[in-house]
Amino acid sequence: MSQVLKMAHVLAKLQRTLDVYEGLFASKEEAAVIFQSFNEIGDSLKSALSTHLIIGCAAIFSDPEKSCGNENMSLKNLVSKHESSLGEDSQQLLGEIWESVEKMNLKKFRNKHVGHFGLEECLGFKQVDRNITVQSVRSLLKRADLLINHLITDASILPQGESLAFYSKIPAPRGTDEFLKRLQSHA
Repeated sequence: MSQVLKMAHVLAKLQRTLDVYEGLFASKEEAAVIFQSFNEIGDSLKSALSTHLIIGCAAIFSDPEKSCGNENMSLKNLVSKHESSLGEDSQQLLGEIWESVEKMNLKKFRNKHVGHFGLEECLGFKQVDRNITVQSVRSLLKRADLLINHLITDASILPQGESLAFYSKIPAPRGTDEFLKRLQSHA
């Protein structure tokens, strides 16, 4: 159960990071608030948030069950422990998750641009095809939340009818809109 709880917590943290990234950088107008006055900070913040999202998602969705003999906090590891209990809906959802991860090309992008700096990719001689967007990451994280709750039911990890729910939106008074308003008022 502790692995399921930790996975749900990690997914919630990634969803919250995605909310912040989207709120600050998804539209040119919102990003301009930061970049006009604080270009270096905006660039560093955008890079840090996107790096956290890519590394976190790639670790959860692309890493194998084990690396160097040690278990990973990956979906493959979690699913392998309960594979025989997965119902038809869970198996279908899992297939959709793997298909999305493949289309996004998360692992290769992480390996060539974030986790390591592939020389040819950094110099622009090669490009890693990818489909990593706010929408694709959000969809992937929502499906993973749903899968965890299906797994809880399928494997009888919690009592009947109970589910996990860690993710919640940032309250408006502490949200990105308020943050940007305060930046604008001090500019």
